[in-house]
Amino acid sequence: MILLHHGRNSCCISGVALVSVLLQLSSFAFGFLAPRCCRFQNVKAVPPSRKFLESVGNCQDQGENYDDDDDDDDDDSTIKPYRNRSLAWTLKYRIANPYETARKRVLGFGHRSKDDWDDAMSSGQLGQYVPNHPDEMYAPEWISWDEWLGVMRTYNETKHLAANVLGLTSLDDYILFVRSDSKRAEGLRIPVRPDLRYKDEWIDEDSFFGKS
Repeated sequence: MILLHHGRNSCCISGVALVSVLLQLSSFAFGFLAPRCCRFQNVKAVPPSRKFLESVGNCQDQGENYDDDDDDDDDDSTIKPYRNRSLAWTLKYRIANPYETARKRVLGFGHRSKDDWDDAMSSGQLGQYVPNHPDEMYAPEWISWDEWLGVMRTYNETKHLAANVLGLTSLDDYILFVRSDSKRAEGLRIPVRPDLRYKDEWIDEDSFFGKS
């Protein structure tokens, strides 16, 4: 039995009565709080509005366009897998052995035609750092077999290049240009002495440099 004091009055409550009171209080608290706690479990997901979905779609479209712009900068879209190799292998090979690097090696081989190239390829003389089919490996940069092999330009091609592209006006200027940068001249496929190289076509200096 529990004795409770309140001011001058006091009363006695049995243990059984106290337990009954506590149980009633607990039931009341549970009945009051439970619906409020559980109501969040019954909330249904509201589907996104059509306007929201359209806005997300616009963002995705803009993102795809942005990615396409990056691909254009890299210019990988024009590169195709080399023969039976994968595109990843082809890209790695091109990075390790770019067109100009490979062409510099080829210029030292001295091949004068596609037939010479094919003969060297069949006999295994090219080596691993030069592709057997450069026109396929370097398709985006490819110009011609004469360009790749460094075959000397024709009289008219050299004449046009010297006068209209390089801006040379005399044979002395031409010879000075070639001898001052022999590697560039080799890459341009022009001779050191056009008057001797093209002796059958040569007329005179004024004609070659467009002065007459």
